[in-house]
Amino acid sequence: MKFLDRIDDYFYSRPEKEFLYVLGLVIGIIGFLIYYYIYPVADRYESRQEKNYKKLSAQYKNLKSDVNLLRIRVSALNKHIKQRETLLANLKKKKVFYSELANLLDFAEFDQYKWANFVKEAVMNAKNKGLEVKKIANTVYDIDVADNSKMPEIVKRMDIGIELEGKYKNFIYYLYSYEDRKELIRIKEMNITSPASFYIKLSIYGYNK
Repeated sequence: MKFLDRIDDYFYSRPEKEFLYVLGLVIGIIGFLIYYYIYPVADRYESRQEKNYKKLSAQYKNLKSDVNLLRIRVSALNKHIKQRETLLANLKKKKVFYSELANLLDFAEFDQYKWANFVKEAVMNAKNKGLEVKKIANTVYDIDVADNSKMPEIVKRMDIGIELEGKYKNFIYYLYSYEDRKELIRIKEMNITSPASFYIKLSIYGYNK
């Protein structure tokens, strides 16, 4: 504080003109120092900061662009994953369906012994329904198929022709008894030759594994 007081006393003791000269000299020296020393340093600093800013701005834009691109890719991948998950779920359902279907079709697998027993049951069933079997004949046929899939193919067919005698209602009951059978059965032909005489031809189909 004493130093500043001495400076004040010095300037107050001097004429105003001399004070102005000294003040101008001080301002000039300060301006000189600023222009030749401080300004170049500040200018270089500003230039470096501007370059860094431009560099960082460019990096930021590139990173922002990369992030947006990655977001688009992630979105596309998530969509693709969901599609694959849906496809996988559908394939699993189909697998379960075909497995259950294969299990359901086990009864329809071609087996000559089962088919022979089916012919025997056809006769016994007619007798149980109060019908008399006059004649029965059965023939097994091979069915040509194109082997273009892994699914079971129908390869055999057996036709069973049965001539029956009895009451009409008993004949109808006999027909109904084959509606709920598991075997692949089709009534291929049916004739009523007289009020008490009937003819029916059943076809049973078998598949290979």
